[in-house]
Amino acid sequence: MGCSKDGTRENVVDPAHGSAGEAKVDEDGAAAPSWEQELEVGPPTKTSLREHEVGEAWVIDPDKLDEPRALKIAQAEARGYTVIDLGDSWRPYIFSHKTPGAEDFSDNTYAARYIDLANDRSDHDGDALAAHEHNYLELYGIPPTLSVVLQEWRALPQIEQCLTDAGYDGSKFDPTVGTMPYTRKGGDKRLRAWKGAKNRLEKDMRKAKLGDAVAAGNHAAAAEVEDLQRAYERFHALDREVQIIRNAQIRFRCEGLFNEKNGQGKFESGVFDGSTTHALANFEKKHDVMGWGHFTSDNVSVLALSPRDAVYARLVRVLSERVVSAAGIVEDGSAREWKPDFRYTDATGAQHELRDLATEFSQAAILALALDEPETALASLEALEKLATDDPAHPEQFGELLVAVKLPALPAYYSGEMAFSTVIDRGDVWYDFPWDADGKKSSQPRKRHPKLTLYVTYENQRIPLVHWRTTIGSWRSELVEGKEYYAYKNSDVGDRVWQTIMAAPVWIPPDGTPTKSLTKVKYVNGKMRRVVNYDETGPGYMSAYGLVAGYHVKLHEKNDGTTSVFDNQIRTHGSVDYMSILRRYSHGCHRLYNMNAVRMFSMILQHRAYTREGQTQIGAGKKFEYNGSEYQMRLPTRGYKYELIEPIPVTVTEGRIRGTRQQPYKDMMPKPGVDYSEGDDEDELTPLEPDEDN
Repeated sequence: MGCSKDGTRENVVDPAHGSAGEAKVDEDGAAAPSWEQELEVGPPTKTSLREHEVGEAWVIDPDKLDEPRALKIAQAEARGYTVIDLGDSWRPYIFSHKTPGAEDFSDNTYAARYIDLANDRSDHDGDALAAHEHNYLELYGIPPTLSVVLQEWRALPQIEQCLTDAGYDGSKFDPTVGTMPYTRKGGDKRLRAWKGAKNRLEKDMRKAKLGDAVAAGNHAAAAEVEDLQRAYERFHALDREVQIIRNAQIRFRCEGLFNEKNGQGKFESGVFDGSTTHALANFEKKHDVMGWGHFTSDNVSVLALSPRDAVYARLVRVLSERVVSAAGIVEDGSAREWKPDFRYTDATGAQHELRDLATEFSQAAILALALDEPETALASLEALEKLATDDPAHPEQFGELLVAVKLPALPAYYSGEMAFSTVIDRGDVWYDFPWDADGKKSSQPRKRHPKLTLYVTYENQRIPLVHWRTTIGSWRSELVEGKEYYAYKNSDVGDRVWQTIMAAPVWIPPDGTPTKSLTKVKYVNGKMRRVVNYDETGPGYMSAYGLVAGYHVKLHEKNDGTTSVFDNQIRTHGSVDYMSILRRYSHGCHRLYNMNAVRMFSMILQHRAYTREGQTQIGAGKKFEYNGSEYQMRLPTRGYKYELIEPIPVTVTEGRIRGTRQQPYKDMMPKPGVDYSEGDDEDELTPLEPDEDN
């Protein structure tokens, strides 16, 4: 991985001709072209980076080169290499500004914000982060840059020393302990119970002449005495929990994950308090764990990893996103897990099983880049950094680094124009009102959850690419004249199409939206202030539509040859609310994890003809009052728009109707416990300009 510009090698190898023992044939046994030879290049694919401003990529091929060699991007591609953007300015395809080989440049305004978030330059409002703060946004579709990961890696010695000095014991993280939910008073209660159990056990141990074991902290010695076994089991059950909390607090402090005191936090050791649950939530976000700040087997398993192994896992995830984007793939093994026996036949008659391309391709790239071992990964990462910083135009860490590596062959069904289709199975559906006449909530279990499957049709076969959990609508609260009711938000059944794909989509709050939700409290210039809340409207990863949305519409061809579009406001879109995807419902839309939505719609655009319409200008907004203060929300764009030339068919199945009612309610239903006799109305929202789509 040494830089090819480094002339300190004792025996310098000319990468153009190779060393004496280097094979000069390609994979087919034919004479391999020299590195100086200009090969013919065809038109760029949408995954091509040949129009990148850097112009060259570092070819890294351990089988053919002793060290990396800079080569024109088109020539690297012509030799069968995939060029991967490892630079700090990388963003997914949906945030690109133009199509390779086309004159359709249109500035994607959210791209800059995405890059700033990935580089820890600002928060989601665009404000600078404090010194100890970081954006842990992998779960929300924005992985960190390699520069950020490298900084984390270089901080490990200091973290490890901090852990040693604090008496940290990583072996205490036992996933079999089970779930420890956070409750406001539960932490103090647990610690008091632990102290009481400990004192009683030690007292009994001394009576049993086990004083030396008590002095040595060997409480397990009590397990060998029949009369002490029950007391020991009581203490041991609590001690396992308290030790997880204590060691997690040490870990969070050493890694600066607390929200208070510059990341150091303020807490009582062993008490699962509010400060600790917020730090745990930060740890979960940093390490791609879906949770809500409760100790579970999932996050305890990750806590059991050493900080070094955890950072390495983070590096692998970051590289995987870059590889998936560069290769223009989406298959992650979910379809294979769903249909393990599925086989498709290629044009030659050979049969193939479904693959996990994301893992295959990522592992190939990681191996080529010598990043396959945690023990040596830092040295390889720093060698890559040196390749980047050799460019005087981009002296910052990974700058605009491009590497070219050999990846596995794509399946035969891949092409520049792929015949995609989508099926959304609504799973178990309940139309019954979920409360009885006495206001008691009724059980409406689901054994079959809604799933989205993306297919490609190849050789008259429909091949599943991904099979993901999604959401459907159900009973949701709605404000009418200041009163809260329930309405059934149905997910339309039948055939639709995806024609419009919107990157960084914006949600326009309808009239009747509670004004409180349109504001939030945050620190501004060192003071807590109430400001307009753009989190849910977007554009941004926290918005109601996430980072990307595909519009579900019906197309009707009129007699005059024009086409009308019926849009019932149903979308397939990204979401930060991953728990709703795992367990709950939407207002009718089909939510995906942001990172999955970004992958899927990027891949679709990379393999489907489209028109890049760019940033949509709508100039909408809201003026409203809350608690006597006036606010103005400005929403100048609905997002960055792509229009597919040939729409993608989307079929939403009826699912399995459960309960007694076979059709959804159309009327509002009163919410149990709400007094509808009188009350003040919420402030009305007045649009600055009407929005035809809302």
